[in-house]
Amino acid sequence: YVEASLGRPAARPVVEMTMPSALDRTIAPPGKHVVQFFVQYAPYELASGSWADPAFVDAFADRVFGVVEEHCPGFTKSVIARDVLTPLHLEQIFGLHRGSIFHGALSLNQLGYGRPAWGWSNYRTPLAGFYHGGAGSHPGGGVMGAPGRNCAR
Repeated sequence: YVEASLGRPAARPVVEMTMPSALDRTIAPPGKHVVQFFVQYAPYELASGSWADPAFVDAFADRVFGVVEEHCPGFTKSVIARDVLTPLHLEQIFGLHRGSIFHGALSLNQLGYGRPAWGWSNYRTPLAGFYHGGAGSHPGGGVMGAPGRNCAR
């Protein structure tokens, strides 16, 4: 986190690896798998370099693969293709402000009844019949569905 706050992608990124094709065999050819990484920390604003530079992106992705390789020797050689989405890509492709999947930092003022703002934590908005139940709502971001479930109640 400290490196990211200084505008530097993590030298030793935290990597969460999932394999969705283990549950859905239709997304990969027989005998192959799709692997996803959720990586922290990669700041939107960089002190040097650019997420628009493919060489910079590849260097960071190689660092991520290096961390995985420590725990899964031979992994890198088994990869036949990769698609790297940086904070800039997440903003450009999905409209996530500054590439944040959490729709805002989960800082102390954004926890519990303060998310997304004080007085708005009941999922209602000033527009009649319009509710918010996404990652910017309590209890926060991530792919868990809790904000939508709570909103529906």
